[in-house]
Amino acid sequence: MSNIEQYRVFTKNLQHEEQRSQALNDIINLLNFTSPAEAASVIQNVGISKILQCINANNKTHVELSCEVLKKCFEIIEPCDVARQYITYLMYLLRHEKVPVRQVAIEVVYKILMTNSSALSVPEHIDIFVAVAQLVCDKDVAIANKAILITSNLPENAYPKVLEEMQIAFNCNTSSKCNAFEIVVNISSKSPELFKLCTDQGYINFMVSELESDDILYQMNILELLAQLARKPYGMNYLVENGSFKQMVQHLQELRNNPLGGLLMTGYIKFFGTVTYQYSKEIINEYPLIVETLLEGFDSNDQTILPVVLDTFGIIGSTLEGKLCLAAFGSKFTQAVEKVGEMIKNSPTEIKVRALICFSHLISVEQDPESKTKPIDHRVTLMTREWFRSLSKQPASIETLFGVCQNPFPDIRSSAFNLLDAVCQHKWGEDLVANCAGFIEFLLDRTLDYKKQLMELKYDIIKRLSNSTAFDANTLMRLQTYVDQGPFYAETTMQVAMEEGD
Repeated sequence: MSNIEQYRVFTKNLQHEEQRSQALNDIINLLNFTSPAEAASVIQNVGISKILQCINANNKTHVELSCEVLKKCFEIIEPCDVARQYITYLMYLLRHEKVPVRQVAIEVVYKILMTNSSALSVPEHIDIFVAVAQLVCDKDVAIANKAILITSNLPENAYPKVLEEMQIAFNCNTSSKCNAFEIVVNISSKSPELFKLCTDQGYINFMVSELESDDILYQMNILELLAQLARKPYGMNYLVENGSFKQMVQHLQELRNNPLGGLLMTGYIKFFGTVTYQYSKEIINEYPLIVETLLEGFDSNDQTILPVVLDTFGIIGSTLEGKLCLAAFGSKFTQAVEKVGEMIKNSPTEIKVRALICFSHLISVEQDPESKTKPIDHRVTLMTREWFRSLSKQPASIETLFGVCQNPFPDIRSSAFNLLDAVCQHKWGEDLVANCAGFIEFLLDRTLDYKKQLMELKYDIIKRLSNSTAFDANTLMRLQTYVDQGPFYAETTMQVAMEEGD
């Protein structure tokens, strides 16, 4: 009996419930032990309609086996052939009430698009795109996530219809709405034209309006997505011009006066931190309340706020313009820097690490791309030197940093080396290291056990110092030798024991 005849017999047996499990397993075995080319010919010759009928069975095992068979069939047939011959079936499967069936369908659509993006064309297959987009509301997380991935990467001419039909998510739960918002932000980030399409269909305004929700986690998800959108100049311009940004600043003001607003406050701080990093001068000058709120966060008794404040403070201060704008807040800013220094010396590990990272951002100049094309403003050099001095009065700041670099905990030590790297980006920093007793010997010591990442970081620091004018000729030679040997060089010493003769 030929494979086609066997396949036909097995599919015929599917009509009898008592034979269905055996028949489905027989089909799987037949396909597994037949060459892919011949198996594809068998499937296309006889069809899959009788297998499709089994997905409507009441028996859960039958449904799962049927999905397994369909998955196997679609794996064997070339994706472009699936798109050409089984598109009606795919639509049916995407709309099916049973989760395993929808899982098979959306994976097939994903495979088709990943293999040949033109296999599903617009407008011929627009219904498929719409059906997938609407699965962002699916109760199954895996299906919804796959729908987000697919819908975020469709042909541009599919989006007018897809976005229109995806608005059903507006009436779903908060999780589904966030899925739709994520797609909108992904699409909007591609071009100003697609962003305008999203605004014209009301998505962006609806996102902002949902910040009035009582669901704090939902609001925080929206803030994160809006921050991503605001990284694009046209996204930021829209939020400013239609009043949304000002409205969000007002929300921040209200949270400052709300003792129960801690968790939501962290979401707003992260949002404004991201935006202020991108547009430091404009935002800080126009909305000083943002930085004032950030500085007040150092005195908050809410332990959920302090880590976010440290992270955001560092992010804003990582650019040259951000440093100058923050410094304009005078004593309030200086006091905040001193508090970061205190946290480096007297805090639990998590806060200590975050404080070290924050301080390294404030001191570093190379994190700003502009530092590679423009001379460093002399004011930044003077400011960073004073900020570093505030780390410790007694002992000196460089000695304090030396001590932290020797901390046995890897995460603290790594963060301390990042700060050291930031310090060594300045001439004043090189001088401090050169005059700190034992610091160079510590850096050149290869016997200390470090992880690969830290060994590379230490090597970069030594390479930087090897070109410095702060050291004498002998020290420079030792530094250069270390550089020439590479970050992972290990000395091997052979000791030969010799007996002394009488």
